[in-house]
Amino acid sequence: MRAFITVVLISLVAACSGEGDEDWGPDWVDGKADGAQLLSYKRITSEAQFKGMALSNGGVVIQGPSLKFVIDRRDPDKPVVYFQNANYKVNGTTPMSARYHFYFSEEVLPDFAEDLQSFNEHTYDTQDKRYVAGTVQTYRLDPNGKPLYGFQFYPEDVAKEKTILTAMTAVKKAFQISGAKLAFVATGPQQTTATIGAGLTSLGMENTTVDKILGSLKYLPLNPGEAWGYLRIFPTDTEELTPLDVAVLDELPLDLAVVAGVVTRAYQDASSHVNLKSKERGTPDMVLRDASPTHPKLAPFANKPVHLVVKADGYVIEASTDAVVRQKFEERTNKPWVPVEYVAESQPFAFTEMCPGAAGDCLRAAKKFGSKAANLGFLQHRSVLGRTTDTNSPSARAGYNLSPPGNGLPIQFYFDFINYAPNTALRSKLSALITAEKAGTLSPAQRRTMADDVRNAFYAAQMPPAILSAVRGKLGATLPGVDRLKVRSSANAEDLANFDGAGLHDSFSVRMSNVDNADGSCAIVASTDGVETKLEVNPKTLNCGLKGVWASLWNKRAIEERSFARLDHATVGMGIAIVERYDDDAEIVANSVIVTRVIGNEGLYGYSFSTQVGNNLVTNPLPGTYSENVIAGFVEANKPPTFTVLRYARPVKDGPAMTTRVLGDDQMAQMLGYTRTVETAYCNAKPTYYAGDCANVTLDPEKPTALDLELKILATGHYVFKQVREFAGH
Repeated sequence: MRAFITVVLISLVAACSGEGDEDWGPDWVDGKADGAQLLSYKRITSEAQFKGMALSNGGVVIQGPSLKFVIDRRDPDKPVVYFQNANYKVNGTTPMSARYHFYFSEEVLPDFAEDLQSFNEHTYDTQDKRYVAGTVQTYRLDPNGKPLYGFQFYPEDVAKEKTILTAMTAVKKAFQISGAKLAFVATGPQQTTATIGAGLTSLGMENTTVDKILGSLKYLPLNPGEAWGYLRIFPTDTEELTPLDVAVLDELPLDLAVVAGVVTRAYQDASSHVNLKSKERGTPDMVLRDASPTHPKLAPFANKPVHLVVKADGYVIEASTDAVVRQKFEERTNKPWVPVEYVAESQPFAFTEMCPGAAGDCLRAAKKFGSKAANLGFLQHRSVLGRTTDTNSPSARAGYNLSPPGNGLPIQFYFDFINYAPNTALRSKLSALITAEKAGTLSPAQRRTMADDVRNAFYAAQMPPAILSAVRGKLGATLPGVDRLKVRSSANAEDLANFDGAGLHDSFSVRMSNVDNADGSCAIVASTDGVETKLEVNPKTLNCGLKGVWASLWNKRAIEERSFARLDHATVGMGIAIVERYDDDAEIVANSVIVTRVIGNEGLYGYSFSTQVGNNLVTNPLPGTYSENVIAGFVEANKPPTFTVLRYARPVKDGPAMTTRVLGDDQMAQMLGYTRTVETAYCNAKPTYYAGDCANVTLDPEKPTALDLELKILATGHYVFKQVREFAGH
């Protein structure tokens, strides 16, 4: 296991690897006798050589080419630098030696006798380093100027002060690109440079950190790719956008229609709704800090067909044609409608009842209850987070339940409601909408009107007494005496292999003590808090909460997303998860989203944390705010993790960004530990999640999918894991 851990650890420093040559070795153009490139070079003399050897989009922040290096310090007085050629091939394939520092060193360094464990100990865990492993990462701080070459280490590397200066002195001698802008970039909190600023300056190196770099970037590629569409610069109504549009937005919208590509002037968190949706759809997404209607690259193409290419080191926007835009759209959507499955179930279940045997039974129960409800059952299984009554479970050790108690309502209730005899008007309007949507003839305005009519029909429809009675009875048994509840969506059109459906549907707060209107009718009104929900039901009764969640299956954006993914609307249904209000026991002091990979870079080792103060959501932040973005680096259970800040939170619109993290190391480490437990259990419960040993799944940056967990942190210090889902994006 240690061998696997070290291999993965080595990958985080950022790009790729190489082989040795004599003295300075041959220049880049020399290579081998047959003209092929070498694995290793001892100097970099030109930008062309750097790009030819570098990984195209590595690094802690996707920006541009990155190149790994190793400094052999076995003789500290005569350090030797080796640059790794990431594009080196053996029989047409990239060997391990062109990817990882250890295998590169094993191949290149003379008389190298280390094993993986000893290399790790003498490279990362000590100030007196036998070897230094690092990366040269390019950053485009000025899109029109020269790149900045950032020399940096793995975030968990303990290098500081003189150790850093000694390494930079050696690598600067070997890095010989004339006129290059250079910097040392600290990627971990323990990489300190308080006493060596003058020394770095004498080497011609700036002294900075990765969060400062990110804060100064004018261009940030969140999801590289290309799109064809009509360029809409700062549209007044984002609801009018279509999949044929490339949207340039001033602020991050709480809801964004399906579009071909996104450019935002506002900073996007890696876990924001806009970025995650772009990754799910496979559409390009970028931040351009100076975007405006008069931007010289954008203005000439306003409302015209364009081809947008988002790359790690820059973007291209050029003219296209109406015909090409339509052709590219049809290539993506001209395919059969895919039916969505569900399994009939006639009764609500407590989360703790969903999988009394194996935890995997809860994952399979998603076809009955929807994935959100079923996954809450998974979290509460004794082998995952468990309950306080489960001996030695995480919840038992914490002394409180780490996920909220509650019930899952079956998808069948949704169809029973629609098919209830008195609800003929609802059935008629729903059938007309589905027929028109599948015909592909609706404009955005027509879709909005028909969707509004359908949802209003849901609010006016009659609730089958048997459903309401069954739900009330089960809640009385599961949550006795609890008045304030959260009724949450759990559709079968969520968390599918290529469609996660995150943020598409609505959840509502209700009170069991509230009284329905005499006719059972409901209405939707604007939220009073502006954070936890964007809408509220009126009256706030169980009956209206259920109807409100079912109706949200038919909001305009959910319809557009399903059509883009070609999910058959006639087969989608809505399960429901009902839990106690999260803030009943204590105030919510923070929200956090954890993705069990480093978003934006498969080669980096760790998890992505996004956290915001109070009840401002991470995935759908209030306009003008953004959450903290942190990489949690960890190697093994007995070694403390490190937390590298890529961006501090801005909790208030137009207010300053924070200068400290929202949560402390102890809290972050606890959250990380629980999340690793969940991912390991998920891997064991679902054999198709990961092909390797589940004991190693949290340590593999190249796993095909990851998990996305949402949690709230209460003033008591308690964590509430409110959701877990599989996340296929990178």
